[in-house]
Amino acid sequence: MKKYLMTTAVVFIGFLQGFTQIVLQSSDMPSTGDTVRLSVALSTQNFDFTATGENFSWDFSGLQAVSQRLDTFKSVTQTPTVFWLSFLTSANLALRIGSGELMPGLVLDDAYQFYNKSSTAYKDMGFGIILSGIPIPLKFSSPDVVYTFPYNAGQSHTSDALLEYTLPGMGFLSIQRNRQTVADGWGNLTTPYGSFEVLRLKSIVYERDSVYIDTAAQGMMIERNYTEYKWMAKNKKVPVLQYTDDQLLGSTVFYQDSLRDLSVGISEKEKIVSAIVFPNPVTGSARVTISDFEEGEIVMKLINHLGVTVAESALIIRDNAGVIDLPFYPSDFKPGIYVLEIVHKQKRASSRIIFSHP
Repeated sequence: MKKYLMTTAVVFIGFLQGFTQIVLQSSDMPSTGDTVRLSVALSTQNFDFTATGENFSWDFSGLQAVSQRLDTFKSVTQTPTVFWLSFLTSANLALRIGSGELMPGLVLDDAYQFYNKSSTAYKDMGFGIILSGIPIPLKFSSPDVVYTFPYNAGQSHTSDALLEYTLPGMGFLSIQRNRQTVADGWGNLTTPYGSFEVLRLKSIVYERDSVYIDTAAQGMMIERNYTEYKWMAKNKKVPVLQYTDDQLLGSTVFYQDSLRDLSVGISEKEKIVSAIVFPNPVTGSARVTISDFEEGEIVMKLINHLGVTVAESALIIRDNAGVIDLPFYPSDFKPGIYVLEIVHKQKRASSRIIFSHP
C-alpha cells in the first residue's frame, strides 16, 4: 500500500511539474552567434490571439507560412564601423534587419537594430541605418525596455523610450514610445513547429513617429497604437510566436519554424516583385518604379488601413522601364497610410505609401 501511494505521489508531482509556470530569465535571450528561423503567417483571421489564462492551451497549429527569414545575432563590432562610436559602450548585441521601412515613409538601404542584454533587462538601444548611401546612427536617449528579469506570470513593467536625430541638410526624425507590458498568462502553445511551455506577455505600445525631409520640404507626424502578444519559451531566444495588432498598419504574425518549401501551392499570380514610390510621403504627383514588369495592361489599387480598396486604375505600360506616374492624388483622399497594390501579367507588387496634404 505504501509503495502504491508513493508511486501515485511521484506521478502526481511529475504531472504538476510538467505544467508549472516558467520564469523568463536573461539566459533565455539571444547571444552573439545565435540564429533563429521565423515564418510569417498567412490568413490569421480565423485565430483568437487575445485569449489567455492560467495553465492555458493555445493551439495555432493551423497557421500557414507565406514567407521566412533567418535572424542572426551579431556583436556590435560585426556591424559597420560607423555605428561603433554610438553603440559600442551601450549595446552588446546587434541584429541586421536589412532594407525596408524603419517607420512609415522612411525607406532604408540597410539597417541594424542594437540591444543591451544584462542580468536584469533586455533593452532596445536604437538603430544603425543606411539611408540613400549615408550611414546614420539612431540611438535612444532613453532605451525601450522590452523585458525585465526575472519575469513571472502576473508581473508587469512600463518603459518610456525617446529617440531624436537631426541630420543637417537632410532632415529630422523622432520616435516617442511608451510600452506597458504584463505577463497575462501561461501554459502550453502549439504551432506548426511544435509544442512549448510558455509565458504569454502582452505589451500595449503608444508610439509617435515624426519625420521631416529637408530636400522635399515636407514632414508628418504619425501616432500609432499597437498591441504585441508574445509567447516566450525557455532557451528559445525570441518569441516562439508573436502577434502584433496595429490599428494603423494592420496585424502580423510570425513564429519560430524549420526550413520550409513555400513555393508549393503558390500560384504565379501570387509571386511578389518590388515597387517603390517617390517621393513618399506623397503630397502631390509621384512616380512608381516597379521591378520585372513588361509591356501590357497594369491594374493599380489603393487600399486603406482597414483593407478596403478605395480607388482602382487600369493603364497600359508601353515599355519595360517600369516607371509609372501614380494615378492617385492625396487631395482626393484622407491623409494617412495606404497600401498600393499592383497586378500585371501574373505578378504582384505592393508598397506602403503615405498621403499628406501640403
